[in-house]
Amino acid sequence: MRSYILKRPNSYSFEKVGIKGKVFPVGEITQRTGVCLIETKKGHETTIVEHLCDFIYYILEGKGHFEINGQKESFVKDDLIVIPADSKFTYKGNCKMLLITTPAFYLEQEETL
Repeated sequence: MRSYILKRPNSYSFEKVGIKGKVFPVGEITQRTGVCLIETKKGHETTIVEHLCDFIYYILEGKGHFEINGQKESFVKDDLIVIPADSKFTYKGNCKMLLITTPAFYLEQEETL
């Protein structure tokens, strides 16, 4: 029987450009959404354009700022950041965030600037 309640992964799925993440295995339940726990001490070291996914970040801990399409905004714990597909963005700060992507993210659709 399939479980619809997923536990936080124990090990990191990736570590790159100032961030590390734990990808939840939601693909066993849905192909339309991705979910990842992101941790960073300083922030994303690059600017990216995500061409296909909307990114929704929920701040679990910490603070910092996002720069989205040239607009810089500060965030703190419990803020929700919504980034539509084809947006240019980066973020800085010491934080832990839950990232939800729709559709599910895969690396090849992302452009690094």
